[in-house]
This record gives sequence, structure tokens and C-alpha cells, in this order.
Amino acid sequence: MVRLFILTLLPFLLFGAEICTLSFKGFSGNLGLLKCKNLKPVTYRVDISNGKEVKSFLYSHPNGRDYLPFAIPFFWSGDIKLTFYRNGLKLAQVTFKVKPLERGISRIRVSYKADKKRVSRDYSLIRKVLKTYSPVRYYESKPVFPLKLFKRISSPYGVRRFVNGKPAGFHKGVDFAAPYGEKVFAVLSGKVILARKLSLTGNTIVIDHGWGLMTLYAHLSRMEVKEGEFVRQGEVIGRVGSSGRSTGPHLHFGVYLNDIAVDPLNFLKMRLKPAEGGD
Repeated sequence: MVRLFILTLLPFLLFGAEICTLSFKGFSGNLGLLKCKNLKPVTYRVDISNGKEVKSFLYSHPNGRDYLPFAIPFFWSGDIKLTFYRNGLKLAQVTFKVKPLERGISRIRVSYKADKKRVSRDYSLIRKVLKTYSPVRYYESKPVFPLKLFKRISSPYGVRRFVNGKPAGFHKGVDFAAPYGEKVFAVLSGKVILARKLSLTGNTIVIDHGWGLMTLYAHLSRMEVKEGEFVRQGEVIGRVGSSGRSTGPHLHFGVYLNDIAVDPLNFLKMRLKPAEGGD
């Protein structure tokens, strides 16, 4: 079991009265939060150095006291640099380190024949959907759990997977083994931007919560929402099933920020914005 720790930096000055505090669990695949007060429009870039390579992710947010989320991809670790800009001018820079997350290997066998062309089309669709960015934030301060009842976590985020002996990348979500037909809830409010049956993930729902934050619910037995609907936090959106390439009834739950898959269990414990009337 990997023990996670919180890396918290002391408040640092951006400009004038603008103060931010950084908090982050020190492993790849997690969401971090910048907690800011008296924030004016700002752009911030996350640069991740892994050996000689550098990846950059750009985020922009509007006015107000706010929590600004950022994501560190699973395969990236090492030196992290956050740089803040306004109107092209650098305001501040913060650096810290991130360790690689090790979750082991999972080997599963599934009796399932997939149409390669359909799989490719579905993959392109999911990639397009997860790149959606809505400038409006729909989500509440804290997410709720997507299930009232589940038996166990059958596959955690980050485990390296082999399906029928072939490498299948890392697991981009968490699998909750649960009774067939168990209700599945929207963890935050948002707009349903995908509700379709796909080849590998079966009945799949993606909800856009705004500001690049998405949640994904897969292998459902039934979908109870349609594309274009707005759903409220805690609303039933579907039922647990085993559709698509699956070994049994479970919910695959995924969380994405700007198309970066992050650890859903870390996400479910976070406060994503200030509570009403306070920090």
C-alpha cells in the first residue's frame, strides 16, 4: 500500500493583495488545488519535467476568491513548476516535486470479440468529448459518492492492465463491484454530453461539470439520462451493469480535468471550491 502525503506550501503573493496557497498529494495522477483570495483573471501553466522531457498544461480562470484545480498525469513525475501570468506578464512561480504512483499489475481474461473499426470510432468519440471545455462552472463544493452500496473496489486507479495477455495501458478510473441494477448517482451537477452504448465500455455516460472537469460512468445496465440533459448532484443517472467488455457487474467511474485522467478516490475527498459564505 502506497502511503500518500499532503504537500502544502505557505501562502505566496501573486500581485498586490492576491494570495494563493497550494495543496497537493505528492503522487502523480492526483488533482491539486490552488486556494486563492481576491483573484483577478489569471492564466497559470503547469510544467512537468520528467528527465529531459517537459509537458505543459495551460489553465485559465475568471475573477473572485476561488479554488483553482490542476491535474498531474499518471505517467509524469519529477519537478513540477507552476507559473502565473496576467496579460502576458509573469506574476509568480512555484516549484515542487511529484513522485510516481505505483499500483501494481492486473491481469484479466475476458471472452469478448470487438469490432476494431467500431472500437476506433468509439475511442475517437471519447477523446473528443473529454476535450470539451465549458467556461461556466456547474459543480458544487464537494462531490457525493456515485453509489450508495458497493461490495469492494475490484480495480483501483493506476493499476497497469493486461487483458487476455496483451498490455492495455493503465486503469484510468476505479471499478466498484456492486449489485446488478444498483442506482448510480451524478457526483456533481452538470450537463450530460455523452450517453451511448460503446463497444468496450458498454452503456457510458459522461457529465461535463464545467471548467474542464468531467466524470465518466461505464458498463451500466441502463442509462436514465439523455445527451443534452442537465442533471443535479445526487440525481440517479443509471444502473450498475456489465455491458461492454466486462467480467461482472460493476461501475467504472472516471474523473478527468482537461482530458487528464486523475484518481477518482482522491477527487471524491476534495473540496473543489469555497463553501457558500466562507473558505
